[in-house]
Amino acid sequence: MDKFYGKIKINPQKLYNGCIFMAVAHAVTVGEYPNFNYEHSWDGINYCMNNSQGCRGTITFDKKYIIGVFQNISTKTPYQDAINYFKGAPEAIVELAKAEAFQYVLENIDGETKPYITAAFWGTWNELYSISEYDEFMKNSAYILDVQLMETQKALMACDDYYGLTNKQMDLILSLSKQRSQTDFSIPIILKETDALYGDLNETRISMDELNIKLEE
Repeated sequence: MDKFYGKIKINPQKLYNGCIFMAVAHAVTVGEYPNFNYEHSWDGINYCMNNSQGCRGTITFDKKYIIGVFQNISTKTPYQDAINYFKGAPEAIVELAKAEAFQYVLENIDGETKPYITAAFWGTWNELYSISEYDEFMKNSAYILDVQLMETQKALMACDDYYGLTNKQMDLILSLSKQRSQTDFSIPIILKETDALYGDLNETRISMDELNIKLEE
């Protein structure tokens, strides 16, 4: 194995399921908390998160590859070329990162627009790698994935603590996230009338649409 990187203990499929879960939880609750509509979003093959405290990240879920890039502006990490976080990665992954994930972490660096990251991973649906050890990787900004990496019931409790969920919202989150993670994104999920959604339903529709979940009119 190349000396620059090593395997990290994140199961790719569980990561994907966890990201779907958080995006669905956000979509179910965003009508109540529209000011936090930027915290989770899904754009094509890219899942984006932002904790509003200087940390954000994007995970690209390609059919073959998975790439995660994270930015924590509160760290004292000196700027370095984002490509440095991909030492040893196949060229196809580097090109995918440039085309997709890097586009969500662009900053003005000395007058030039460049991707600025403080942690990254890459790999396939079988295994993921990073140039950092797991603990260092999580500390440097990937801690924003804490809930996404939890088991479902623990993640649900974490969301309850954050959003104050009703029992109907919990049931809806569990149902929709299971359906969305088990069916191709190109297949829409039709959400029939429900009394588990509150507040600004336009915000709800936007987030649901990103997941190809359609609210029945």
